[in-house]
Amino acid sequence: MDWFKGLNPEQQKAVKHNFGPLLILAGAGSGKTTVLVSRTGRLISERVAQAQEICVLTFTNKAARELKHRVGAKLGSSGSGMWAGTFHSFGLQILRRFHKHAGLSPYFGIVDQSDCNAIVKDLIKDIKNSGKDKFDADKILNMINDRRTGMAPQTEAFDEYHEMVEVLTPKFTKRLEHLGVVDFEGLLIKPITLFKENPEILEKVQGMFTQVMVDEFQDTNRLQMDLIAQIVKSHNNIAVVGDDDQSIYGWRGAEVKNILNFPQEFTPCEVIKLERNYRSSAEILAVANAAISKNKNRHGKILRPQVAEDTGQLPELFILDREEDECEFVVTEILNFQRQGYSYKDMAVLYRSNTQGGLIESSLRRANVPYHISGGTSIFDRREIKDLMAYLKQALAPNEVSLRRIINVPSRGIGDTSIEKLSEFALKKRINFVDACRFWQEAGVQDKAGAAIDDLMMFIENLPKNILDFQVGSSPGAKMVQIFQDIGYREYVYGTAADPTSAEKKWMVVEILGRILDSFLGRRSYDVENIKSFVDCMLLRDDLSEEELENKVQLMTLHASKGLEFPVVILAGLEEDLLPHKNLGSDIDEERRLFYVGVTRAKKRLVMSRCQQRKKNGAVRPVAPSRFLLELPKELYTEFPLGARPVVGQEREDLVASFLSKLDSKLGTGKK
Repeated sequence: MDWFKGLNPEQQKAVKHNFGPLLILAGAGSGKTTVLVSRTGRLISERVAQAQEICVLTFTNKAARELKHRVGAKLGSSGSGMWAGTFHSFGLQILRRFHKHAGLSPYFGIVDQSDCNAIVKDLIKDIKNSGKDKFDADKILNMINDRRTGMAPQTEAFDEYHEMVEVLTPKFTKRLEHLGVVDFEGLLIKPITLFKENPEILEKVQGMFTQVMVDEFQDTNRLQMDLIAQIVKSHNNIAVVGDDDQSIYGWRGAEVKNILNFPQEFTPCEVIKLERNYRSSAEILAVANAAISKNKNRHGKILRPQVAEDTGQLPELFILDREEDECEFVVTEILNFQRQGYSYKDMAVLYRSNTQGGLIESSLRRANVPYHISGGTSIFDRREIKDLMAYLKQALAPNEVSLRRIINVPSRGIGDTSIEKLSEFALKKRINFVDACRFWQEAGVQDKAGAAIDDLMMFIENLPKNILDFQVGSSPGAKMVQIFQDIGYREYVYGTAADPTSAEKKWMVVEILGRILDSFLGRRSYDVENIKSFVDCMLLRDDLSEEELENKVQLMTLHASKGLEFPVVILAGLEEDLLPHKNLGSDIDEERRLFYVGVTRAKKRLVMSRCQQRKKNGAVRPVAPSRFLLELPKELYTEFPLGARPVVGQEREDLVASFLSKLDSKLGTGKK
């Protein structure tokens, strides 16, 4: 089997590598996925490692699935058994396997950000502090996580937030233990602790995975780096693929130094640069190279174009008066490219902050241009999904967080007074809230509410079994939707919606969850264990349903665009204080990398725009061009200071003819 077919010399060199540390610096559009797939496949087919000894850590489940699919397509059954997935799903797998040593029940649940938020709010309530209402639970949770992961900045100032976090961090950890759940941070913290406290388990895991690969290595944080270092310590067979010039997640804890220092940390390390770009035109790459060369702290590399045809089309910069003009300009450009034969889905509009997206979106809507916004609110964050997932979690891994969420949703007559009594009883008897519900009589709950609690407990217990007990011609997903309709959840959704249209949309989310469950179970056996796997995947944000890319213009932030490519890219709002961003962009190098990521998404055409004035805090103020534009040599792009291309040739004649005919018809109507 030829794993080198169609690869350039640098790619071949990376694929040939067998043992020891390897850093593959893969520039934008340089074919890194092909290299990962070919190297993985070759290691297996040449018996350097068996499939089950290979572990590939990725940042999205989609990337892991694509890798498995492409390796499997070439190798068939000999490729099955390799492990590929995200850091969080790796942590989950380790904790499920060694749950006893990690002090967890075999059925431990996972809680997401909003569950953790609820726990924090609850803990703040317990603290005897007169000003406790003024605390922002989101901020507190972020600070707690920074403390737990050792990423908290060493601050001189010790304000009330720091004081609160110091008190809450141990309480928060304790509460998670008490509830028998693990949060996302815990999926990384716990395996590391497990390895440190149980060397024999670490040895076992090191023996399980003799070849480790990491994709998007520039996005790793300190914890992930710690986890990798532990797993590979005994053999150092670690191959990482990444691009320091595309490290744009510093605000999320990613540390670019992980990739910059890799050759020193893992010696002797082979470094291979993939600089041939198969995506963008030479003119677009000239802008990208000129921009990123201004960053000093980087592994120097230059993207070289490999696209056969030279477009001869320089990137363009349009200067508009104010943001309303910019939004209209975006619409005009989209329609202009459509006339040139591009589809809507070939075009992306990229911007630095979500507020810009809102303005552009309303212009597209007015012009009836179909669009899709990426990186907005995910379906997983919808209240309806969270409610149904809480029911499933409660059935498979009972915990207080999910039970409190659903105990009276839809309304079943279990009011605040009953919940208060159960909480006090749990505290007094030192039992958890779930168990307290079974002793509602002792807790002093009234009979009517108590009977409702018993019914709920029975319903939850039988839920997975009932979902699987569907009629011929139906499906588990459809049965689940029916079950929730029967308990009055649909009525509840309609009752809480502002109008019938939004009620329909909300209920559709429930039906979508049914379809996602069906597509998940479709490839597996219909049993409770696989419903449990489904819950895990949903909680890890596994994109289980890929919506087909319809013919729509793609709107997204620069952060959301990473890893994607489009024939036409419109980069809007290239102004100082927007890019680099005044509040969000403390690291200028990272903001410049963000600009570089935006530029390198474009394959054939790159259109940039900026305004001369923009509304800030209610007043229109003049704005300056982004320093990243000022750093570019003028000859690399064409500037249109009046915000439009000059009209030439046939287009001009058409416009004149159209103007004259309009004039004629007006004059004609005037004569009558």
